[in-house]
Amino acid sequence: MNNIRLIFLIILTSIFETSFGQNSNCQLTKSASEKIFTVDKNDILCLAMNSEKEKTLVYTFGIWCAPCIKHLPNAIKLAREYNLDFYVLLMDKENSDKELNAIEFLKQIQEKIKFEIKVINLKDENGRPNKKYKHFLREITPPEFENINDMSKYIILDKLGNVLMVTNWKDNRENDWEDDSKMIEKRIKPILK
Repeated sequence: MNNIRLIFLIILTSIFETSFGQNSNCQLTKSASEKIFTVDKNDILCLAMNSEKEKTLVYTFGIWCAPCIKHLPNAIKLAREYNLDFYVLLMDKENSDKELNAIEFLKQIQEKIKFEIKVINLKDENGRPNKKYKHFLREITPPEFENINDMSKYIILDKLGNVLMVTNWKDNRENDWEDDSKMIEKRIKPILK
């Protein structure tokens, strides 16, 4: 059983490591789980600036977050439709069950849809998950956007490292929380055109 788990971990690590080959300029640090990379605001900016694509979408996600799971298909669809470099950002403690479960869930989605999902996690150095997430949001959110500590955010960056959009739940308040497609049409797609 341990050998099967070890083989699975090696395969999983190689799948996610190959996703970051073109971004080696950013010198990312591995998560304590050794499966994904950890990032902070500066790393996110570096990834966007070193992307082969014109724009980057960072989608905040937690396996425990119902809106995150509901909105993930729309985030993937948007990334595909607009040829975006696509990252799913976790905020869980490194090597925790939540991080590992999220990685496994996203790996299964990636295999099913045959679309690259690059999974990253916020660095633990800024404290507990909610504290490090709040810290990240304060740093990444430009003053023209309201900074709200919520999940299922769409963060759009360009190749210059400019943050073009950071969504929050208020952008979707006209709709049922389960469907963010109208918010994407009104708030995000105009930036991508």
